[in-house]
Amino acid sequence: MRLLSLLIIFISVPFFLKSQHVVIEEGIGVGPLKLGQSFEEVVSILGFGGDLKTYDDYLAEELFNEDPEIALECAIGFEYYVKYEHLLTLPVSYVFFKDNEINQIKVSSFPQYYFAITKDTQTKKGLNFWVEDKQVVDIYGTPDLKVNYESFILDAYFYFDDGITLNLRENNYRSAHIYPGLDPIVIERFSEKF
Repeated sequence: MRLLSLLIIFISVPFFLKSQHVVIEEGIGVGPLKLGQSFEEVVSILGFGGDLKTYDDYLAEELFNEDPEIALECAIGFEYYVKYEHLLTLPVSYVFFKDNEINQIKVSSFPQYYFAITKDTQTKKGLNFWVEDKQVVDIYGTPDLKVNYESFILDAYFYFDDGITLNLRENNYRSAHIYPGLDPIVIERFSEKF
């Protein structure tokens, strides 16, 4: 009986991954994960809590102590975040919280094993992972701000009004940062850093 249960699970998982179509909604969320949800809702949706980290952890482990003012997630602000790895249902890599509600989400096609869950993922405007920079501009237009983060090997295309930043590596769209509408002062202060 146990063997039969395991067999059903192994058969079901590839079908689930293959048939799922995830939409990244600019300024709103990723699939069932939405800005404004509580940590408890995230755990319920994703099935587990992930690796809970502080703002200081983010500076040390993700930014490698680089100037936080050049990272939009820090300019927007957050109190803690959850880092997800090996999540096979949504291409979510980071969920940021302020006042115990999601205020930012990062999705990614990194690492390579995420291919199965990102190949059918697209933004609400119809952008698929791995498309070239020309298609990004064709769909979204000229970015409000374009930054080359040499140390992260990424080019970031900021679309502040849409609530999304698209990150490209080797001219291919590979990850995105979703956030709500920003105060123009935050945008101005952040943009001045470049």
